[in-house]
Amino acid sequence: MQVEEHAAWGRDFPVKYLLVREDEEGEERFWGRCAGVEGLFVDRVPPPREVLTLRGCTPDGVLGNALAHAGKATGLLGDVCVEVWDEQQPVQWWNLVDTVVIAHQPSRTDPALVDVVVGAGVEEEYTWSRALPTSPRFELFAGTTVAAVPAGRCLSIDGLFVSREAAPRTPLELIGCEAGEPLLAVLRRPRKWERDWMQVWALDRNGRVMY
Repeated sequence: MQVEEHAAWGRDFPVKYLLVREDEEGEERFWGRCAGVEGLFVDRVPPPREVLTLRGCTPDGVLGNALAHAGKATGLLGDVCVEVWDEQQPVQWWNLVDTVVIAHQPSRTDPALVDVVVGAGVEEEYTWSRALPTSPRFELFAGTTVAAVPAGRCLSIDGLFVSREAAPRTPLELIGCEAGEPLLAVLRRPRKWERDWMQVWALDRNGRVMY
């Protein structure tokens, strides 16, 4: 598909977005163009808060700092990534959003380890199988994906493997949309469409795709 063929139209306002979808052969096809998209740049709805217990922790980094001062203010950890490892590599991962340490105490099974109760919103990027490796290892990382640092490890996490409702999706409204023939065909018989994904390409003032 040639972007320049669809990046301009005979109207007083510019084309700002193209609607594109791959066909069965992997070719990108033009599905429409529009002047605006409402709901594209809104903040995600934060996940509901939950209470989890990190069992048998060996804390490090920000988690170790949060546990170092007993009786002090609640430890704020920010976002924490939990990776479930088998003997060689991570096989599952979860995001604990805005994690806060609520309480901690020595582990009953091993006083050298710590049980940590935290409050967080849980984001599950994929719907993981509840089956775990024979000897799972839970690695903790604090910070964003780009700048995550180790925060320790633990033996298990109570409250992590539960069923959750899917996060609500933000609907998009296409403003000033001129639909291509494939999209018009879907609009004529929407129940016949498999409702697969579609891409929204943003254009700059010169009609070039912004990556």
